[in-house]
Amino acid sequence: MNLSTVRLHQLLVAAAFLVPCAVLLGAALWNRAEVLREADSSLIRTAAVMHEHASKVFDTAELAMDRVDDYAFDRSWSQIGSPGTTAFLATLKAPLAQAVAVWVVDPEGRVRASSRESDLGRDLTGRDVFAVHRTRDIGIYVGPAVRDGENGERIFSVSRRRSTEDGRFDGVIVIALGTTYFARFYAEIAAPTAHEALLLRADGAVLVREPDAADAESRLASADPLMRAIHGRPQGGAAVGTPPGGSEERYAWRRVGEYPVQVAFSTLTAVAEAQWYENLKLYGAVATVSALTLVLMAWLALRRARAEEAALADLRRESAQRIAAEGQLRQAQKMEAVGQLTGGIAHDFNNLLAVITGSLEVLQRRLARGDTEVGRFIDGALDGADRAAKLTHRLLAFARQQPLEPRPTDPNGLIAGMVDLLRRTLGETVVVETRFAPQAPAIFVDQNQLENAILNLAVNARDAMTGGGRLTIETARDTLEGGRAAVAITVRDTGTGMPPEVVARAFEPFFTTKPQGRGTGLGLSQVYGFVTQSGGSVRIDSAPGLGTAVVLVLPIHEGDAPVEATGRGRLPAQVPERGRRTVLVVEDDALVRSASAETIGELGYRTLTAADGQAALACLDTDRDVAVLFTDVVMPGLDGPALAAEARRRRPDLKVIFATGHSREGEGGPMPAPGETVLRKPFTIEDLAAALEAETRAQASA
Repeated sequence: MNLSTVRLHQLLVAAAFLVPCAVLLGAALWNRAEVLREADSSLIRTAAVMHEHASKVFDTAELAMDRVDDYAFDRSWSQIGSPGTTAFLATLKAPLAQAVAVWVVDPEGRVRASSRESDLGRDLTGRDVFAVHRTRDIGIYVGPAVRDGENGERIFSVSRRRSTEDGRFDGVIVIALGTTYFARFYAEIAAPTAHEALLLRADGAVLVREPDAADAESRLASADPLMRAIHGRPQGGAAVGTPPGGSEERYAWRRVGEYPVQVAFSTLTAVAEAQWYENLKLYGAVATVSALTLVLMAWLALRRARAEEAALADLRRESAQRIAAEGQLRQAQKMEAVGQLTGGIAHDFNNLLAVITGSLEVLQRRLARGDTEVGRFIDGALDGADRAAKLTHRLLAFARQQPLEPRPTDPNGLIAGMVDLLRRTLGETVVVETRFAPQAPAIFVDQNQLENAILNLAVNARDAMTGGGRLTIETARDTLEGGRAAVAITVRDTGTGMPPEVVARAFEPFFTTKPQGRGTGLGLSQVYGFVTQSGGSVRIDSAPGLGTAVVLVLPIHEGDAPVEATGRGRLPAQVPERGRRTVLVVEDDALVRSASAETIGELGYRTLTAADGQAALACLDTDRDVAVLFTDVVMPGLDGPALAAEARRRRPDLKVIFATGHSREGEGGPMPAPGETVLRKPFTIEDLAAALEAETRAQASA
């Protein structure tokens, strides 16, 4: 048994102690948080019950004062002081267990009527329950708790002003409430643990405290944690705080309706943690059993390690063999996918190369005989090369999600311009028809991608019509989801059609029903990706024996930009000033370098060539007339971007054109800086002329 195995089992033994300890610690912290959360919830529930009880008591007191006010409203003070009023007040107070007495006080502060005869004539002039109402109507006022002079019980008073019809002060109505009634209720609803239930005024004066303590303060200081919490959230809430010189407490409080009083319930955090300590005992027992079990298992594993070492070595060998087999399987799957892709691409390229080479061979024979009627063969070769370039762009777009270049496009004009190409491509056995919607609006799409999509669908339709047939391309107004206006382009054939299971998978990449080597399975997935990326939708209507219709629904152009025409332009004429400008062509492929230099020379520029970056730098040092550096991006040794950086360091006024076959920056294509242009391969002579003209114009104006 090697050292690593021994060390591993030593770590397992240590883990047998550490893991249960870590689990115990995590469980303990979680359980403490849960216990405290439940304690806070219990406080909030208790405070809610206290609030409901106090609200009903104060509402009942206010209703009682309303009845007293109604009774005394149209009576004189001599009538109010009669025995009949005393009897009425006694009857009113009788069912109110919370009330000790009900008083009617005259404007001079004397009790003129009371539910208790012993209170008659009592002077309340110096009591705030009377004084606060003299100057203005403040609504319900709650006085501080005091000792009742008759039975010694602690009471607090709820009072309200009486006013004459013209608004003058006409005494007060007072209901004295006993604190014992509240304390008894609070004791009944509280849990059988240490707690404190309070009914207090907004200024901190304690009206009721349960349990009562002889040395307890009659008013909470403004610095008390509970008072700070109430001032912060007067309507109610929960908080944790530590009174000066005390232990941490947990509070819950609620304001009693619109009355200037609060109910509060609190308990010590230590009381809540007592349950947590009980839980820790259970967790500790579980952790101990777990630790002993793990230690025993680690010891048994250590004993069996030697016997299992040989089996582990066999397992490693088998695992390595399985990994190798899986790698071979993945490689075979990759090669199968590559075979499907390259077979289809090779088929398409062979067709295009046949067009190009056939046109060039006929052109060569005609020129040898002196025949000058060669224009259509040149057009055929150029058209085949253009289609090959588009096929390459399709493959790059599939691999890298090449960004679209949408612009306003006339759908009828674009399709009409493709009819001759389609007829030549599909052959004489396929009849091509068009049905255009009159005055179809312009659509906002990438013209090249739309042409590729229609050509793709047309070739698929031809393959589905083995004995020939009819291909119809239609345009019609349509709408997209959400009501957006659109144009539907339908490519319809009279072929064999597709069953539902094939229609359901038609847009999947690499899915094809064609024989191996006849298709890549990318055509319809490319069409689907282009249409959805353009903001449109695509659907297939097909059934066996009934042909197929593929409908591309594309959004219309809603701006004012002019609709662009399609088609190849004429070769730009030479400009006399170009001959005085020199272009350095850098390309490691001799054929491409020669072709690029010939094309640039055909445009009227003077050209120099270099096979690599070092030769290009040497040429720049010896020939100061070079105005533009035309360089490939990927070259052995010094690549295009590095060459451009060094060349512009030596010649800051030098303009640079990169020629690259990559689809976009960041994937092999350069990030152009000021004074640099990127030209995508393959490019037309018109594209090359425009790039050179722009750079030489910028160099001349610099």
